[in-house]
Amino acid sequence: MDKIGVYVATEQKGFLIALAYQFEKKFNFKVTIIASDKYVYRLAKKILPSDSEIVVINYNKLLVDMENFASIFQEAKRIEDDYGVKLSMLMSEDRALGQGYLSNVQKVPGIKRAWWSHEKKTREIVIDIVKKEKLFKQFNIAIQIWPNKISTMIYQKFDIAYFSLIPIKFGDRVFWSDNEFITGSRYIDRLNKYKVICDNKDTIEYEINRRTEKINKSAKYTYIAAVNKAIKIIINDSKNFIRGINKKDSYYYLGWLPSVFRSVHNYNYVKKNSVTFDNLSEYKVIFLTLHMEPEVALQSLSPEFNNSMEIITWISKSLPVNYIIVVKEQANSYAVRSKWYYKQLIKMPNVVLSHPDLHSWKWIKFSDIVATITGTVGQEAVHFEKPVISFGRHQVINHLPTVYYASNYSETNKVINRIIQNPPSKNDYSKSRVALSNAQLESSIDIPEYKNTFKSVNLETSMASKALSHLVSEYPNIFK
Repeated sequence: MDKIGVYVATEQKGFLIALAYQFEKKFNFKVTIIASDKYVYRLAKKILPSDSEIVVINYNKLLVDMENFASIFQEAKRIEDDYGVKLSMLMSEDRALGQGYLSNVQKVPGIKRAWWSHEKKTREIVIDIVKKEKLFKQFNIAIQIWPNKISTMIYQKFDIAYFSLIPIKFGDRVFWSDNEFITGSRYIDRLNKYKVICDNKDTIEYEINRRTEKINKSAKYTYIAAVNKAIKIIINDSKNFIRGINKKDSYYYLGWLPSVFRSVHNYNYVKKNSVTFDNLSEYKVIFLTLHMEPEVALQSLSPEFNNSMEIITWISKSLPVNYIIVVKEQANSYAVRSKWYYKQLIKMPNVVLSHPDLHSWKWIKFSDIVATITGTVGQEAVHFEKPVISFGRHQVINHLPTVYYASNYSETNKVINRIIQNPPSKNDYSKSRVALSNAQLESSIDIPEYKNTFKSVNLETSMASKALSHLVSEYPNIFK
């Protein structure tokens, strides 16, 4: 009998617990739910149907025998040798242990674990890896929401098939990735296939990722809204503090309170010092959107490089005099950047800030080149037939002929010169657009309700059934 592990954390709890139950009933798998903490553990025990024999494990309660720091460092060296990784790189992908790497968002609230010593951080990550090794190696299949570097490297070592359900950035569609990034072997295969046979495929109108659009539109930058949000933070943090249910060694009490008012202040500053299309009629435009930080989109999906300021500097130094860079802030990042950051950008001779209320799509259509690390804007630029400079090594669009990967200043300079002097042909743009849209649609399934259930504590049976059917159809050799 196959054994399957379903890791359940803060996102999509009701969906994942329902998915675990579906695996048990439809495939007769021996299923284990790995609950990230006691709250998820209690929820799973509460909402699982009474006829279920699923085992639920509280991950935080798993014990590992680590006698002293000497044994910790011995294990650390063993892990680095076995997996060919550096623990420092793994720490950098953690929003707490790696908070010191977040140089673009100086105002992110402090996390207690970020101030730990090297020895204590090493102990934390080693124990996490050893616990997961002992737990995961019993499974044949593993399921999660987002790829996690530590988990996936263990799955790979023990030859465990693993799948992550991820938005494919086309409407409400989601897909199952079978690698450590948001690409997946089936997705990449189709992308490469449709580059060759694109002439036989229909043109598909692009649909905006609705969850992202919903989050962006919900952002409000008034002091009245800030006061209301601040009151909620004070009430919730105080309740959690009194009840003693704050996550251990996490954000400080009321740590997010200053960010609420900073977002309004920064928004107003950017708005006052920004440009619109009318200001740039004499220029060629390179458009770049900043990213939400700390976020998995940067720390885990582009671990090698995620410094937006450095990228803007490379582009700035590489541009002819008739080009200008338009930088647009991410709607929810005003709260975590300092005003210094925006001032530094403005002081660069060929960098301007976008008016915050202008939609990215309008800038993409107005621009001559689009640049991104891992953002959705890169895929949107392909759909709108614009050349893309990609600074994210693992972006799926890097396989397309109108996308140019660069990892340093020299490569950035060469790519910009190449695009300007020898731009992609109309056929290249069409080939990229058709290949991407068809690969996205064929690799994914439309689940409109998924965007509204991230905090759901109900058993999301219907949605789980759709996702499971899609997973089985995508990987039939695994689910025989």
